[in-house]
Amino acid sequence: MSQSVLTPEASQPDVPPAPVARDFGPASPHSRILFWLLRAFAYPFVVNWRPTRRGIHFLRWLYGTVIQFPAMKGTVVERRIIGGTPAEWTTTPRSGEAGRRERVILYIHGGGYVFGSPGTHRNLVSRLSHVTATPVANLDYRMPPETSLQGSQNDVFAAYEGLLADGYAAESIVVAGDSAGGGHAAHLVLRAIDEGVPLPAGLIMLSPWTDLTASGESFISNGRYDFVIVKSILDRIARALAPTLEAQRDWRRSPAFAPPEMLAQFPPTLVQVGGRETLRDDGLAFARRLALAGGRVETQTYAGQGHVVAMWSGTPESRRAMREIFRWLKLSLPDERDPSDPTAADLAAADDAGPVDPIL
Repeated sequence: MSQSVLTPEASQPDVPPAPVARDFGPASPHSRILFWLLRAFAYPFVVNWRPTRRGIHFLRWLYGTVIQFPAMKGTVVERRIIGGTPAEWTTTPRSGEAGRRERVILYIHGGGYVFGSPGTHRNLVSRLSHVTATPVANLDYRMPPETSLQGSQNDVFAAYEGLLADGYAAESIVVAGDSAGGGHAAHLVLRAIDEGVPLPAGLIMLSPWTDLTASGESFISNGRYDFVIVKSILDRIARALAPTLEAQRDWRRSPAFAPPEMLAQFPPTLVQVGGRETLRDDGLAFARRLALAGGRVETQTYAGQGHVVAMWSGTPESRRAMREIFRWLKLSLPDERDPSDPTAADLAAADDAGPVDPIL
């Protein structure tokens, strides 16, 4: 693992500010074998899927009935309505102890903006709750084609305002999301800035999709490695969400194009990406823009890994990604009620939570 640190304050006039950058690798034999097998057997299905209404409904059915991702043992899942948006309130043995923490993670699932659910992310969210010792509100927001992109964003923002109305202080709420959920998480912060709503304490973005124009170089260079994200499919979804290039470059749809004066107000942000995933440069470019605007941001790049590193339960990289999320929370958002670091037994319990979770 290598680390380079260059803050805006410490940079020289001729050197642009950069995020705190942490690189992990090389890829473990476990993950190399796993991704070779999935590339061979899953990619043919992924590349031939089409984001039509029928294709979307089929994928939702597949991930809702045939393919299951159970929560880790000991997880308590309670169905709640938060600000009008359904959610699964998730606690585990580490996060459910009364009085331990007042912090909550508002989690926004990925799925290319058109599918996914609390069920598809129950495994990931339960492990996140356990390792960070923090309850997680796993949102069940509406998605296209039943609603517009703005409709999804409205549900997400309503849930955030619902937590505030329920008595959670903004400084005790961490917003997190993967893939399209990472885009929604960034938009939530931008909307809070735009409307003068108190900002969350922190932002966690796992392989975020923030640029509907797909302008990053890795959309091309990593296409032959990534068996989950296919650029041609992302392009079709983007055109459905925003038909013109001008519309796709609107920060209300693509947070990557938010003005610097808004990005400067972001809370501390963590961005995790896989070194071989299609969306790698999307997340890294967003982090650089945050740093250039003066924000506090850390990037973590996992060599040889694919989409949403923390999602792949059972790999050394997933364990490391979860542990790094906890470390970042503890350092960036210190709290005298912070629990002890997760033990080897805690990480093993999370690792045994269930199968890997291949979600767009």
